[in-house]
This record gives sequence, C-alpha cells and structure tokens, in this order.
Amino acid sequence: MASSSIPLDSSLAGSTRDTAGAPEGGASWRWEVIRPYAGWGLAVLGAVFIVVGWIGISGESLVAKQMPYLISGGGGVALVGLGVLFLGTEERQRDRARIDQLEAMVADLHSVLLVRADGREPQASGASPAADGGNDALVALPVGQSFHRSDCVMVQGKSNAEPITAREVQARGLKPCRLCEPTLEESDSRT
Repeated sequence: MASSSIPLDSSLAGSTRDTAGAPEGGASWRWEVIRPYAGWGLAVLGAVFIVVGWIGISGESLVAKQMPYLISGGGGVALVGLGVLFLGTEERQRDRARIDQLEAMVADLHSVLLVRADGREPQASGASPAADGGNDALVALPVGQSFHRSDCVMVQGKSNAEPITAREVQARGLKPCRLCEPTLEESDSRT
C-alpha cells in the first residue's frame, strides 16, 4: 500500500545494474538503495562487538569468564567482514555499470571511425572487391612499386595514376596494394 504512493522513475526500469544478490520480488530497487547502508551498519555493529569483547576480556582473569567476550568479539569480526563484503560488492557493481557504459561508447566510436569518407562500408578482409561491385579497373603510378584498384585512397587525386593491365603488372613486377587488395583477375575480366 505504501509502495504504490512512491513514484517510480522510468529510468530505473532500463537500469543495467546487476541485481543477482538482491532478494526476489519487486524489492530489488530497495535492496540497491539499502545495501550500502546495511554494509556500513554491519561494519559499525561489528566494531562495537569487537571493542566490547576486548574490554570484557581485559577485565577478566579467568579463561572461563572470558569466553562470552571472545565469542562476541568473533561475532564482531564476522559482522565487519559481512559489512565490508556488502560495501565492496556495491562498488564493484558501480564499476561494472561504468565499464558497460564505456564499452558502449567505444563501440559507437568504433562504428563511426569505420565509416569511409566515400560512403562505402569497410570491406571484410577476405571479401573479393569484384564481388562487392567495386570498380574493377587497375591503376599504378609510373614510379610506384604496387598496383591499386581505381577507387583506392592511395591513388585518389593523383593525376599521374595510369590504367594498367595484368600483363603490365607482371612485366613491371608490381605488388598488390595492402589497402585495397586488388587482384589480377579484375584486370582480366575487363579485357
């Protein structure tokens, strides 16, 4: 009844936080809010038990009378450990959410950087340029050591790039460009 009067933000529904340690049911958002406070509370309560146990043991000389204080001190250590666990996992969940956000941003940046200036999608390394419908003319620079496809960025804007055939490539001993990866079959198909 009280939970129906609490307005829920729509951004909570799309939260990427991991609630694996949260109790079942609709109380997961409450658990996320309470978890750090529960961790600090358990740590402080454990510290109080440790101090009470220490003071109690120091005032008793008989071992039999020291046992209750020893047990409360041991329980205090357990409570401090549980509190630190709650606090540590909360910070780890925040870090995981930040890393997920950074990974999404890097993926977006990666997709933007892979878009070519000429509007074409980047070619897979094993794909044939002729199969993608690319321009199959081969060109080479007069003093160059490699041959290119006519749409290669290495020869765009170069006025001295000349069309070349497969025989000329073999005669001059030209190597294929490592960027556009032309094949000699492209030149044979146009003749």
